[in-house]
Amino acid sequence: MLQRIRPLVQVPSFRVLPLERRRERVRLIATTMVRNEREHLPAMLRNVAAQVDGIVALDDGSTDGSAEMLAASPGVLEVLRNPADRGAYDEPGGHRRLVAAALAHGADWIVSIDADERLEHDFRVRAERVIRRGRALGFTAFALHLRELWDHPDRYRADGLWGRKRVARLFRARLDHRFDPRPLHGSKAPLQGKVMGAFPPADLVIYHLRMIRLEDRIARRDRYLALDPGAVWQPGIGYDYLTDDRGLVLRHIPPRRGYIR
Repeated sequence: MLQRIRPLVQVPSFRVLPLERRRERVRLIATTMVRNEREHLPAMLRNVAAQVDGIVALDDGSTDGSAEMLAASPGVLEVLRNPADRGAYDEPGGHRRLVAAALAHGADWIVSIDADERLEHDFRVRAERVIRRGRALGFTAFALHLRELWDHPDRYRADGLWGRKRVARLFRARLDHRFDPRPLHGSKAPLQGKVMGAFPPADLVIYHLRMIRLEDRIARRDRYLALDPGAVWQPGIGYDYLTDDRGLVLRHIPPRRGYIR
């Protein structure tokens, strides 16, 4: 879900004081739902496993060996599975199962990530600061920058909507999690984590790789047009913008904010 309301100055993730001490860490679990992602999984697992205390995955009926790859990874705590003939895509149902599994594995906080996404360098250290600073304000969920990489693995699109994209993917694990029921583009964070109608923004970055190649952008657009032909679940935005390069502005990833490839 793209967040378009920004009611607050973002919670900073940089070190404020030169001698700022690290405090006791939260138990951070990553969740991911995949289907036939063998191409992206090895790099995603390297990237994410280094930043979290474990990964809980849901294989949504893969036929390319993705489930076996997940099960063989030492960073994966549990692999939930759907059969290959699982019927209609059920994103909300899958997310519910993943959150329940993360709670069962003792998660304090959860970060939701897709196979074609990467966490920035030092995400864990930065996230700990954001969580600690947000806690003082009563924040329990955060909207992170989503950088869509475009044409190059080290450049992201920054014009218009692209430069404002945020996704609520970092949130406190809670038994009373209020789930977003929307079948597409729903929030992963619990709805009670909103403040003034939106999730508090944080200076943390997720990079999305499946927009680098034109053929992937076209495939992504066509997939969502098939799933949501009337753009009911993304009103006012739609999906044609995914391949529209008018006004294109690309920016290099800043130093020290890159990602493990």
